[in-house]
Amino acid sequence: MTFKIDLHTHTSDFSHFIFAKINKKEYLQKILTKLFRKGDKIIVGVAEFNSDGRYSKLVETAKELSKDCIVEFGNEDYFISIKKGEKIIYFIRTDEIETDKGHILIIGNKNKIDSRNLSHLLKTARKKRWIVIADHPLHKTGLSYFLISKIFSLKKLSLDKKTLEKNKEYFSSLELNSYFPEDWKKIRSFARKNKIPLISDSDAHFIKEFFDSYFEMENLDFKNISKFKKSFKRELRRHIKIHPKKHEFIFKYKHGFESLFFGKILSKLGLIKK
Repeated sequence: MTFKIDLHTHTSDFSHFIFAKINKKEYLQKILTKLFRKGDKIIVGVAEFNSDGRYSKLVETAKELSKDCIVEFGNEDYFISIKKGEKIIYFIRTDEIETDKGHILIIGNKNKIDSRNLSHLLKTARKKRWIVIADHPLHKTGLSYFLISKIFSLKKLSLDKKTLEKNKEYFSSLELNSYFPEDWKKIRSFARKNKIPLISDSDAHFIKEFFDSYFEMENLDFKNISKFKKSFKRELRRHIKIHPKKHEFIFKYKHGFESLFFGKILSKLGLIKK
């Protein structure tokens, strides 16, 4: 039983202009239409960025789906499944946290994460048996990001080599990210040298980007979150097939523009509603 997986996607937080409306159900239907074409067993990680509620909003929207889909909410704190015919999609909560040393991706959490201290989070992850992934690691940002980060108080984007080497025992895998194909060679080298499994994710911010990169695993158990984590960690070491693919050039800059213009500038002016 093979699963196709993209653990790092950013579904909409449904922010919009105060004088506009957004059709949440239609948005989810568009995602489902694309994903059902990908195969019969799909796993999508819905990344909450600093616990911004994206996963919870998607779950609530799924409750409005028509009866032609069978939706299971038994483990909704961690994942839901949507079935149509013989095809099934699992939407699993992941948490992308902007730590003081760079971003990490967490699986297995259901609550708001307040800490931004990498060391504290990694120790908490071990205690709670979370899965921790270094997403888009080893990326060196340029002058433009440095200037923007100072203006908008953005934290470091990626864990550097020194930080990864110091904390490698805590990471279940490293990510090849569709936004940063220029980093894949050095990530592969680091992973091979330190015997850390690799996955490939899209880091999608637009529906068209979903599953640009993905990976395949077998024998995952969705009875509950404990069994899923155990089976995921086991299969990481046993059998995984990655399919990294870079995004179209325009999407990186489209995402950057929308994040700054809508997320930072217009929201501060009170023109954005969530």
